[in-house]
Amino acid sequence: YYYTAPGFTFDAMLRYTDVSLELLTDYDMVLFVEQGIRGGLVQASERYCRANNPKTPGYDAEKPSSWLVYQDCNNLYGYAMGEYMPYGGFKWYDGDLNRSLELLNGMTDKSDVGRIYEVDIAYPDNLHDAHNDLPFLPRNAVPPGSKVNKLMATLERKERYIVHYRNLKQAIANGLIVEKVHRVLEFQQSAWLAEYINLNTSMRKKAGNEFERDFFKLLNNAVFGKTMECVRNRIAMELVSCPRRMRKLINKPTFKHVTTYTETLAAVSLQKSDVHFSKPIYVGFAVLEISKELMYDYHYNVMRRHYNDSIRLMYMDTDSLVYRVDTDDFYKDLVDNPALLERMDTSNLPVTHPCYVGTRKKTPGLFKDETAGHTMYEFIALRAKSYAYKIEGDEKLVAKGIRGHVVRNHMTFYDHKRCLFEVDDVGDGDESEELGTDDDDFDDGDFGDDDEWKDVEMRRRARLMARSVIDTIHGNAAAATTTAISGVKFTPTTLPTYTPYTPYRENVSIRSFEHRVKTIKTMKMTLNRFDDKRVVDDDRIRTRAYGHYTLRM
Repeated sequence: YYYTAPGFTFDAMLRYTDVSLELLTDYDMVLFVEQGIRGGLVQASERYCRANNPKTPGYDAEKPSSWLVYQDCNNLYGYAMGEYMPYGGFKWYDGDLNRSLELLNGMTDKSDVGRIYEVDIAYPDNLHDAHNDLPFLPRNAVPPGSKVNKLMATLERKERYIVHYRNLKQAIANGLIVEKVHRVLEFQQSAWLAEYINLNTSMRKKAGNEFERDFFKLLNNAVFGKTMECVRNRIAMELVSCPRRMRKLINKPTFKHVTTYTETLAAVSLQKSDVHFSKPIYVGFAVLEISKELMYDYHYNVMRRHYNDSIRLMYMDTDSLVYRVDTDDFYKDLVDNPALLERMDTSNLPVTHPCYVGTRKKTPGLFKDETAGHTMYEFIALRAKSYAYKIEGDEKLVAKGIRGHVVRNHMTFYDHKRCLFEVDDVGDGDESEELGTDDDDFDDGDFGDDDEWKDVEMRRRARLMARSVIDTIHGNAAAATTTAISGVKFTPTTLPTYTPYTPYRENVSIRSFEHRVKTIKTMKMTLNRFDDKRVVDDDRIRTRAYGHYTLRM
């Protein structure tokens, strides 16, 4: 018996493929692979665009034609798992590390031996403008002014960057320069997982309803999830009703916390004293790296190669891309260029559509039109996982962390535009003068040669500015809800659901606390244009990746 589908599909995969996966016994190898694990990349490269073509409202024939294209990769992780995956033979490369780069040229996607490199790699300035939309080799880092670790695509030099050999080859081919190789981990690889992935893919194509399609997709994706389980986070839990036993557990060095249910029953959580690294995390690492390689290959070797400077990446979310394309007719381009069309799954387009091809339905690694042939004519992205777009009489909104009923019923595309473009009502730009931070009065000479004092003072002024903006947002939200009858003002924690523009929305959810089900109402800031994954220009639309040479001027 199995409690979950992931547990079932992982065992089914092992039985179906009859593979023997080697577990890492060298702790340095475990840490090496763990440090190279990076999730899906999500970023807003250009935050607003309105298309102009004959199929869009308000088409202006005097202006250049442009299209908005939203493409999604079919079963991205399923595609990656169908490629050559590591399975054993792990050892540190003991040859000349500099020569290991030369050997990289002779390696292919189907080489019997694969490698993971740890390198110092530089991003030449002459590539910054061309790669600004989507820099190679994203890294986990804390953005300036933040406390949260995020995956960001930057143009900075990277030290001790751990990368799969396929991604490193791709980066070098596009101009990045490896300065030093620190370590290389070799392994044996083959397409041992492809047979099981293809089985579920074929079953998904034959599925007659949405449940079956989602189920067979889950059977593929859950295999990846099982290889990525973090055994470090596992805890031991014990239900206790004896005071002596409770004291004994609390005094243990592995004690974490206790949850009290009644006067005589509590659950004690303990950290594991021993951690058994029993998961083939190297498979998950390879899946994440190869999936990124596909997305970069499609962007640079398909779309950018065809359109050159006539295409801009607006937004990316792990397996999807939103483009602005300056062309007369995007779909005509597909018909006229088989090299473009063959990388796309157009089976979701109308049968009468000139680009329709039914034979590539649900093929992993191909890109489908997320709007199913409907024309997207306006797009706006406030930040990662927060965007909206309009298509032929409808609008779609995405807001991670916000309840679905709030997104559907209490948020609009227009709210997003107001959030992005409206001036914060803090004296219409006079706040800098009020706080003594006007550019005309702000001079490095005010601080003398004491850089430390300068940094402290600048941080102090930044806090004042931030506090002023936050107070204004709260004040506007409260003022906007003044009732015409009573004149009573609501605080942001008591705002009603229906209000004029405010970044706040009431979220209602059902949650369990200590096995007691409760209805929770929270007031959340659902609209926020602050994006710290990239440097936003003054127009609030264009952005630059960290490390761009213009940011050093």
